[in-house]
Amino acid sequence: MNVIPFPRERSQRTLARTAEPPAALGGPIAGGTASSPEEEFAAFEDRRRMQQNLAACLLVVVLIVTGAWIVERLKIYSRTLACLESGHRHCIILDPRHLPLR
Repeated sequence: MNVIPFPRERSQRTLARTAEPPAALGGPIAGGTASSPEEEFAAFEDRRRMQQNLAACLLVVVLIVTGAWIVERLKIYSRTLACLESGHRHCIILDPRHLPLR
């Protein structure tokens, strides 16, 4: 369902005849049933729309994760700044793995 339809002008070129398998094969076409150009165009549009939806979903997830990371870093910075403004000297929590050996 389109909210605002954008009709496209379809190409005037059409296949003069459909491609058929040689008579020696005698079986159906490997792709299944033959479909009209309109059905193929609709299937292509559906695949394209699904790819666009997936890309939009991934973009939203990346934005949410990045926003959460920025908010967390701002909270840590705010706590450290408040500690320094109150006159404390040991405001940053040090990870003992990064301290030099004694």
